[in-house]
Amino acid sequence: MLITSFSCGARLRFPVGKGIGIALTIAAIAVPGSAARAQSLFAAQLSSIFSPAKPKKQPAQHPPDKNTPTPSIVIPTAPLGFAPPAAFYLGDRFAQVSLNFLDEDTLLFTFRVPGLIPREPAAPGQPPQDQRHIRALTLALPAGKVTAEGLWVLHDYSRYLWMLKDQRFLVRDKNTLLVGDASLHMEPFLRFPGPISTIEFDPRQDWLVADTTEPPAPDQKDSGSGAPDLFSSSTASASVSTNGHMDLDLQKSQSTPQDLVRIFRMESRKVMLFSRVNNAIHLPIDGDGYYEALRGDGPRWMISFEYFQGASRPLGWVESTCNPALDAIAPGIVLASGCTPTGARHLVVLSRDRDKDHARLWETALAPTKIWPLLASSADGLRLARATLEVGHPIGPYNPLDNDEIRGQSVQVYDLATGKVELTVSASPVLDAGGNFALSPSGRRFAVLSAGAIQVYDLPPAPAVPPPSTISAAPAKP
Repeated sequence: MLITSFSCGARLRFPVGKGIGIALTIAAIAVPGSAARAQSLFAAQLSSIFSPAKPKKQPAQHPPDKNTPTPSIVIPTAPLGFAPPAAFYLGDRFAQVSLNFLDEDTLLFTFRVPGLIPREPAAPGQPPQDQRHIRALTLALPAGKVTAEGLWVLHDYSRYLWMLKDQRFLVRDKNTLLVGDASLHMEPFLRFPGPISTIEFDPRQDWLVADTTEPPAPDQKDSGSGAPDLFSSSTASASVSTNGHMDLDLQKSQSTPQDLVRIFRMESRKVMLFSRVNNAIHLPIDGDGYYEALRGDGPRWMISFEYFQGASRPLGWVESTCNPALDAIAPGIVLASGCTPTGARHLVVLSRDRDKDHARLWETALAPTKIWPLLASSADGLRLARATLEVGHPIGPYNPLDNDEIRGQSVQVYDLATGKVELTVSASPVLDAGGNFALSPSGRRFAVLSAGAIQVYDLPPAPAVPPPSTISAAPAKP
């Protein structure tokens, strides 16, 4: 920017960028040397307005561990059109990227395309809808050749992709689920009366759990999306049928929005269970039931398996100062993530296929500076990948998270049978909503975004979960 002249009381217009201008009016000051003083004031204002903004501190990148193995495949991401998300998104938990294995030799890599956010007209009384463009690529290993590509238009910032069996995947956009394949061909799968809050599966993917927020429905059924209409304009209440499952009993819609949980059979897309809830929930479903943590005395919690028919099976006690988070990570296996008095996480892996004395497979404690865990399991149920943000101090009510405290992101790959850590690597860019790491269906390959590339590691075969007779009653150490 160059200013060639100045006069008090003049209105100046000068270019700031292409097609952009700013007009300023400078009033004369009625004191000796007013022109010089006005010039000085004007220069100070310009310096304040046009000085570059202080860049946000980037998460510190630690040098790789000397014991980290060398990746067998490295695919640079810049030639694919990928640009790391800006650091100011940290803390918003926006889903910006998704990295998955379609099979042992094919990756599905999707990411947000940077650019201005177009706004769509909204219905009366509703906020405007933001569009975002997601580029989707399938990459053949080991060369990383692009075999298919597409551009998706989505309308919010939550997780948008889940892997299915047989090289298929689900994509969510507002209240619609689409199913895609390796060619990136998409077809309607399910449509709901309201936006989808969460999507979950059981480890075998026989069941789909959908949590939705549904506004009062119109009198007429809306079938404009082209997806199968599974629900009428009225909401559904639950009634127990003779087979022990929950069937839909359609009644008139209530007058206020409500959170609804439905469990579908994936093969038929039929609703097998329905419930109203106060807010979005996490349901660790596994086969014909789900896991639950029941409070005991003091910090003890009983982990049990609750059958849909009403029976209950205790698995064992875990100690935790918080309500332990439960995740069904493989058929018959649940991960209980408890809290220690110091703020650290204590992981306990239990099997419901064994009696209570042998249900505990292994346990381990993690540092309190590892937060916001994200999980991915191999389809064969033998390996688990767990990513955490690395922060500068333990996080608590009196020690909130500041983005400047984020030091990086690390991922550990565990053998589910023993708890052994097969691999520990760093991920970059740091993504607090995940999507930057993946396990292959067999657990023999692990992929992670790091250092401007997709890095693929080859892993040894994972050990099988031993039979009950060879499991010691004492907790196994990782």
